Amino acid sequence: MSLKNTTLNVFISCCVNSYLMEILMAKAPESANFVTFLQFLFISIQGFLFRTFNVFNPNIPFKRYFILIALFFVTSVANNYVYALHVPSTLHMIIRSATSPASTLVSWYAKSRVPKVTSIIGSVLISMGVALAMYGGATVVEENKGSFIYWCFGVVILLSTLILGAFTGLQQEILYSNHGKHPDEMLFFTHCIPLPLFLTIYPQLKNIALSMSSDLWLILALNIVSQFFCAHSVHDLATKEDSVTVTFILTLRKFMSLLISSVVFKNNLTILHVLGTVLVVFGTYIYFDCFESKKQRPVSLKDE
Repeated sequence: MSLKNTTLNVFISCCVNSYLMEILMAKAPESANFVTFLQFLFISIQGFLFRTFNVFNPNIPFKRYFILIALFFVTSVANNYVYALHVPSTLHMIIRSATSPASTLVSWYAKSRVPKVTSIIGSVLISMGVALAMYGGATVVEENKGSFIYWCFGVVILLSTLILGAFTGLQQEILYSNHGKHPDEMLFFTHCIPLPLFLTIYPQLKNIALSMSSDLWLILALNIVSQFFCAHSVHDLATKEDSVTVTFILTLRKFMSLLISSVVFKNNLTILHVLGTVLVVFGTYIYFDCFESKKQRPVSLKDE
């Protein structure tokens, strides 16, 4: 498949997935953990049926996966749980776009790696954009249902998952450097092994499954399938372009999802949201040194 078609698939599948997720959370915000469970289950089944690796003798030893799986599981569940706290989807997407400053801080702390000037400038711009979007989101919530305390809790979770996501990427980098790159294997085990953890919330999952209407089941099925194609397209894109181009395309995809959300759902998009999004996109462009077209480290699997 050509680069043009792969990029188009990324935009279409990932934007559709984001659109369907917002519909689900608008109609049934309490179903966030149920959606996460089904996504994990679907990717695990697909990975097992079409595996290109040995399940019982993986290239990366099982014990090396534990830290990565714990970080990945907590990050995935927390990101979806935020929807139940009624954090605006526009703010949710903008904060999740701020992975660059989080990665810079984690790399600086864990490896004592001083970032480049362009990385620092880009991180500052992105942080400013996120701060403006957070302020804009707060004023909208205050005007609506008075659930400001839930908004604050949701924002804290999102900011925390940014750091956890950065540590997840760092752990992936360590495993790849020590055992070679095996993305299909890693994708399978990070989704399959945590499945028993969902047993701790089995009553909740059962109640949600029984209470969902046929319309919601259809939307949920389409969401899960689009999530698979989104992830597959991103991995395919990473094989055709360097990480700078991949990350920039993903940022533009998130920006496109934000525009779709604002237009289709008529969200309260303030001028601060717009300005914050512009700063996030421009800061990402500078952070990855696109002006000089230099290669960066491989894109993280969580950037999908």
